[in-house]
Amino acid sequence: MQRHNIQTREGNIHARLFGGAAVVLVVIGGLIAGLFAGSIQRALMAPAVMAVKTPQAAQSTQAMPTTTAVMPVMGMQMLAEDTFKRADGLHWGTATDNRMWEGDANQRPVFSIIGNTGQIANGNGTFNALLGPNKDNVEVLLQGSVNHFAANGQSNLGVVLRWGDANNWYKALIDNANLTILKRANGQGAVLSSVPFKSQDNTPYSLRFRAVGATLYAKAWLSNMPEPTNWMLTATDTALPTGQAGVRVLVQSDTVIKITLFQATAASATTM
Repeated sequence: MQRHNIQTREGNIHARLFGGAAVVLVVIGGLIAGLFAGSIQRALMAPAVMAVKTPQAAQSTQAMPTTTAVMPVMGMQMLAEDTFKRADGLHWGTATDNRMWEGDANQRPVFSIIGNTGQIANGNGTFNALLGPNKDNVEVLLQGSVNHFAANGQSNLGVVLRWGDANNWYKALIDNANLTILKRANGQGAVLSSVPFKSQDNTPYSLRFRAVGATLYAKAWLSNMPEPTNWMLTATDTALPTGQAGVRVLVQSDTVIKITLFQATAASATTM
């Protein structure tokens, strides 16, 4: 059809000349293509190979920071946790992390779950609740409130570290006047460090207590305020190298303590 159109427009002579020239060009083009086919193919394929390698190299470079970024998170190993968000009932039962509370928490009727809080009420004296494994370097965060702090420190809210038994533990507490670190070893008690801190009734407080090596650290603050940057108390003691973490309180018959969070994490000197 192409040949018929050329004849119509340009005449029979031009058509024959053009057709012959076209045949010659096709033959020459085929020879040239045959000679340079290998070079052309290699030239076309080379950019495709580079395009594959470049993204792979970039991906390998980006993967390295990801591994580094998760290292601090891995260092803060959760040992025990309870948010107390479960059905009301007697005793503290099973914590959020599926561990059973130990000590008095599942034995004494002063412990209960009421309104998504761990409650300690209707008792008189000292009570303990333990959660998590025996460990040397641990940090505990406790959040809770006391309906009434009795005068002369006769009621308090506290956490323990390196608990061995009722005669061996370290405790950080707040009462009506102070933030204090206590020690009890082989049945002998002592105040290791204390600073004025007047707690208010029916007010949520956060208490953080850490033991790393022979050094103990503590701080307390209103739960609705930013956490203090620095530790408020430090003390040094080598009597108790390891033990459990938990809650230890002193209550009067009219005292009601409500705990909303308990967390124990592995600690080190580099995760201050």
